[in-house]
Amino acid sequence: MKQSNDYNMYEYLKDRDKGDNRELISFYNSKIRSNDLHREINRLGVALDGLGLVAGDNIAICLPNVPNAIISFYAANALGVPVNLIHPLVPSDLLVAQLQEVGSKVLFLLDIFYEQHREAIKSTGITCVICSAKDYLKGGLKLALSIAVHSKTKRIVYDEKILKYSDFISSGTEDILCPKRRHEGIGEEIAAYMHSSGTTGEPKTTNLSNRAVNECSYSVRTLIGDEVELGESMLMVLPLFHIFGLGVCMHTTLTAGCRCLLIPKFSPESVVRTIKKEKVTYMTGVPSMYEKIMRSKHFKGDWLKSMKCCYSGGDRLSIDIKNKFDKIMIENGSGCTLCEGYGLTEAGICTVNTKENSKIGSIGTPLGDIKVIAVGKDNMRLLSDECGEICVSGDNILSGYYGDEKTTNQVLFQDNEGVFWVKTGDYGHVSESGHVYYVDRLKRMIKVSGINVFPTEIERIIADNVPAVDKCSAVEMMYEGRTAVKLFVTMHDEYCYNSDIEMQIISVLKDKLMKYSLPRVIECLDSLPMTEIGKVDYKKLTIKEKI
Repeated sequence: MKQSNDYNMYEYLKDRDKGDNRELISFYNSKIRSNDLHREINRLGVALDGLGLVAGDNIAICLPNVPNAIISFYAANALGVPVNLIHPLVPSDLLVAQLQEVGSKVLFLLDIFYEQHREAIKSTGITCVICSAKDYLKGGLKLALSIAVHSKTKRIVYDEKILKYSDFISSGTEDILCPKRRHEGIGEEIAAYMHSSGTTGEPKTTNLSNRAVNECSYSVRTLIGDEVELGESMLMVLPLFHIFGLGVCMHTTLTAGCRCLLIPKFSPESVVRTIKKEKVTYMTGVPSMYEKIMRSKHFKGDWLKSMKCCYSGGDRLSIDIKNKFDKIMIENGSGCTLCEGYGLTEAGICTVNTKENSKIGSIGTPLGDIKVIAVGKDNMRLLSDECGEICVSGDNILSGYYGDEKTTNQVLFQDNEGVFWVKTGDYGHVSESGHVYYVDRLKRMIKVSGINVFPTEIERIIADNVPAVDKCSAVEMMYEGRTAVKLFVTMHDEYCYNSDIEMQIISVLKDKLMKYSLPRVIECLDSLPMTEIGKVDYKKLTIKEKI
């Protein structure tokens, strides 16, 4: 029987505890069992409560995959406090903007990144909890890491606004959040703010409810099993700010009683080493990750037999990558296959092309109770195999965009039966068998290593900060076999394009955007193609780049 989604994520996690104190988190030489995980969550919850957080407040987590990220998320959720999830490699300007947009009161940040953000953080007046990867390590590995990061962390001065995580959590002396502190909540309350493209192609902050993430857990468990075998594991390479990281790698894994194996920074070597050592059962990643893993000369051996299934999301999975991956598994005696999943920040993971029900060219069938249709004009549902905008319905969909009622109303609509649907901004069709086929994006967005990159944002920054540039357009290109950004520019009459201008463009973008948004190639043209209404015709430039 399906479990109710109508309470907060932490209560959902507690309700699904198996009662056997099984290992739930593995981080190098640190193993966190169920009882200890709940104890740490409760201790941190008490400490956060001591800061005076009230309903309507939120905290921000800007961390890679370290135990602190999971513990702080559930601790805030236990108090009924939403979490603002921020990419740990974000530049200072964007960090401040994302903190101020939703008014975060507390920031959890990794110690090695504090110095580069120090002045920006102080300007906000926010309370910052400094976390370290060594907080949950032991023995020689903890000592080695302390030495390795010393030069980057030696200047941190702790005070009433800059708190050390290990000291802060120790201030939460109670093992259990007493009833007046613990907030059982309801499904409709917001659990997370996630920064995405929106389905319109513009950067948006998505409001995800407890119900939506709980539904994601249920939906994915219809694939891997409602209660997995003791010792089975999920390799968590994707971080919390990614919907696959939050919904699948963390919440689904833990609520299924599966071990969550944390990888703070992706490298093919670390992934292969962990799969071999921990006998990994499941993995979720973006296509480029699998491509890099397969290049490793060590990705072979009987130990691959432990793997049951790997899932790919965040970008289209090419047939070539899938076939190569499946072939490696067969050659090493494993029945594991690489299955493509489709999802979006606004609706979590919606479909998966499973081994048992696969259709070449499709992105699979809907999971659990999720429904997927294609619509045409006036949001009218189309017949099987008719192409239109892909729409999704279920407990999994967003509550809206933060502070943007207009866009929320454009994206969410109610059909004549009272059912709410989210328009994905993607173009495709649904077959009679229920398989969903993706054709193209309606929105203008580029996926680089599974990260959303917004061409309009790149273009606006250049227009505002590089006087020499007259017009510009960022488009998708293939660079060394991977998706990347190419920037076309034209110069004002008084300027000639040269290396100094190119360096200025790169410098400005580095200061304001993540590395994924940086163009791999910049090309100066005499003129850019224009549409009939006088806008740069980026579609023609994209076609030009692909020829």
